[in-house]
Amino acid sequence: QVDFSGYDFFCISAYVTQYKYLKEFSLRLKERYPCVPIICGGPGPTFSREIILAKTGVDVCVLREGEATIAELLNKFKRLEQVKGIAYLKDGKVLSTSPRPAIENLDSLEYPNRELFDLERIMRNFAKVRSEDSDKAFKGFRSTDIVAGRGCPYSCSYCSKTFSGVRLRAVENVIRESALLKERYRVNHLSFNDELLLVNRKRTLELCAGLKKLNLRWTCQGRINQVDREILGAMKEAGCIEVGYGVESVSQVILDAMNKRLDAKTIVPVIKMTKEAGITPIVQYMFGYPGENDETIQRTIEFFKEIDYPFISFTTTPIPGTKLYQDCVGKGLIKDEEDYISRLDSGYNITGAMVNMTGFTDDEFLSKKKRLKMRVTHNYLKKRPAEYLKYLMGVAGRKLEGAARKAGITRSHWKKA
Repeated sequence: QVDFSGYDFFCISAYVTQYKYLKEFSLRLKERYPCVPIICGGPGPTFSREIILAKTGVDVCVLREGEATIAELLNKFKRLEQVKGIAYLKDGKVLSTSPRPAIENLDSLEYPNRELFDLERIMRNFAKVRSEDSDKAFKGFRSTDIVAGRGCPYSCSYCSKTFSGVRLRAVENVIRESALLKERYRVNHLSFNDELLLVNRKRTLELCAGLKKLNLRWTCQGRINQVDREILGAMKEAGCIEVGYGVESVSQVILDAMNKRLDAKTIVPVIKMTKEAGITPIVQYMFGYPGENDETIQRTIEFFKEIDYPFISFTTTPIPGTKLYQDCVGKGLIKDEEDYISRLDSGYNITGAMVNMTGFTDDEFLSKKKRLKMRVTHNYLKKRPAEYLKYLMGVAGRKLEGAARKAGITRSHWKKA
């Protein structure tokens, strides 16, 4: 039990995928400390304010950016109508104040106070998890997050945008913070958490020139149409080891429906170019977007084979704040929004679909994705016999364990035997 008595406010930040945890935590807080206001900020309350205010015990939602809003809110809590950029309940109704203008100069913000957190523990956990995922490639990493800008110039229909427009910190400011992290916390790896770090060519080259002097390794989110050999070469020399590409589909029809503004023919060459530069491409891919059919599935199989990449494919999952989500609500595919967002924590990783937006039946959707995974995995592992044998043994073991459970045989029985 943690003693929260003596606090004037409780402030929580949440993504919509954390809704059920937010609800449980905030209701417990409200039950135990009924007189202490609860404030919630982040993407979750920005796009689902009505549900959060009505169902969770949260008193005020901070919308979009919070630095200026929270300072004013704490000083004017008795006069909420005067605070821009919030939503709150009054007489059972959700009221939203006028939007707060975005912070124009991000360099005016102080660097995050990492002394507030157990940074050593965070870095240890990062190294442990990433080493398990990457065959110990991240062992010894001392990593922390950093943000070089806010927003993204693109408007993909499946992506919610907490920040409107694009605002960038000065490259010199980013480099100073990076140097500080290296000196003060012995950081040797940076995780750039920008929606899109590689916004334009000139800035990317300037950023790489500055990072190169620090001898740090780093990862970031890029875009297929924002790199070329020169850019990738500069990134490699500056310490970049991974770049994420939101490919999502290799069907031009689906890419256009996503408003992706991407030429499908450029995807494979850029991924191969990235590998040749010595940078690991992190391919982000979705299955089940509207328009998915047998032809697009076959093209997906061919795509993964072309780039010699293991299977990765999240199930397309609409989230609040996106055109895709509004379309699903409008069509009646999402009927109970609170029930839906309470299940979002696992929505990206399920084999089936929380919302089936294809022409497949639910059973067909499930079987076709399983077959896609099997085909892609086979194509990838047949070039890697040792890994393939390990994989097959794991599959056989899981099947045996499943059959044993059905027969009422547990691990304790095996040990006794």
